[in-house]
Amino acid sequence: MTGLSDTTLRNYEIFLKTFFYEVNKPPQSITANDIRLFLYLYQQNRGISSRSLDKYREYLSHFFAWAHEEGYIQTNPSKNISAIKHEEKPRESLTQIELEYLRRACISVKERAIIEFLYSTGCRVSELTNVKKDDIDWNEKSVRLFGKGKKHRISFINAKAQIALKDYLNNRSDDCEYLFVSSRKPHHQMHRDGIEKIVRNISDRAFDSIGKRVTPHILRHTTATTALRSGMPIADISKLLGHEKIDTTMIYAKSSLADVQAGHKKYIV
Repeated sequence: MTGLSDTTLRNYEIFLKTFFYEVNKPPQSITANDIRLFLYLYQQNRGISSRSLDKYREYLSHFFAWAHEEGYIQTNPSKNISAIKHEEKPRESLTQIELEYLRRACISVKERAIIEFLYSTGCRVSELTNVKKDDIDWNEKSVRLFGKGKKHRISFINAKAQIALKDYLNNRSDDCEYLFVSSRKPHHQMHRDGIEKIVRNISDRAFDSIGKRVTPHILRHTTATTALRSGMPIADISKLLGHEKIDTTMIYAKSSLADVQAGHKKYIV
């Protein structure tokens, strides 16, 4: 189970501990029925969606496949457990008007810089927290990102992001190498929780105007959807977002198709 982010590994650890505690059997003794019964009771007791349950099924499937390949168990009990059917929700994104309301809700140069950086680059929070000041090439308007799967990639900053970032950096007096740092001394690299809290606070201020909660991931969706609607090729969007498979990016194409259908109903009468 290599190539997983620290957050994903923690999620695996928490869930697998729960699984083995409730099943109360060693890995070598687990059967397919043990897994099916656990998943059924897990959903019943916690009231989670089938979509979430399928994610947990994947955790068990990946773990037991790994354990079998490494020789820790003789057979893989999850091999014949089918994926749990669920309806894929369309990826939620902001309209350009909603994005402007979010910008207006920012009350500091730091908040504005975070929003503009997330939107312009389409990066993940884990990638944003790892960015250092010298990762930005101001002449090329590009930024080196390092994140999921411990891989490097290049994204870009638009004019609004460039201005917001320079305003934020000019307002700082510390010598920390990271692009976004904590507000209190001693200034240090911001972590995921800190970034998410800032976006959540901005979202709360903009809620009356937008009518929905905004997360960093919704800004990433907004980047992809805006690029697609503006005519950017799907292969280029896939590279921008750092997707390993273009199938992942095609989710945004499905969302766009819904827009086309709505436009057809409105204009082709």
